[in-house]
Amino acid sequence: MIIEENILIQNGGEILEYENGEIIFEKDSKARYYWQIVSGTVKMDALNIHGKEFLYGLPFDGHSIAESYLFNDKKYPFNATAISKCKIIRLEKTKFLNLMKRMPELLMDISVYVSERVHFKNLMLPALGVTCSGERLTILLNYIKEFYGSQGHFVIPYTRQQLASLTGLNVETTIRTVKRMEKNKLLKVSQGKIIY
Repeated sequence: MIIEENILIQNGGEILEYENGEIIFEKDSKARYYWQIVSGTVKMDALNIHGKEFLYGLPFDGHSIAESYLFNDKKYPFNATAISKCKIIRLEKTKFLNLMKRMPELLMDISVYVSERVHFKNLMLPALGVTCSGERLTILLNYIKEFYGSQGHFVIPYTRQQLASLTGLNVETTIRTVKRMEKNKLLKVSQGKIIY
């Protein structure tokens, strides 16, 4: 969790509940709130010019959504949609910015969190230019494993479709690549789950 929930609530935050498929905010709208997930998973996505989904992220319990947009006047380049039942704390932008001024240590926490996201984008951006699907998937799987702090075999918590959307591959290519990687003993598949 980036900011303690009680700090957000004491400073005007409210807990909202979303059902699977419910939109939290839409692409091309401006940031009016700080969003922090108490429980559940959110999909941040947009369609590319060919109508294919591109997944920006899948934040879950304890993560925030698009917090960097509170520090500029830019529009969101993606939608945020609940993909499970979610509880999310919402704090108005002005209250959030006032909280950052009163408690600058929280701004440092936000900066560390944003830098982690920038690191992910820096890893994945060159991978989008890699034509080998196995290399793209390996870069993503290594990052996911590192993010969760796993040392040994790790069950990847994403579907093939989500992995495809995160790498810019189509789902069929992702499925074939996972099978090829399993054949080459680079990962295992057990009960439909990828173990890496």
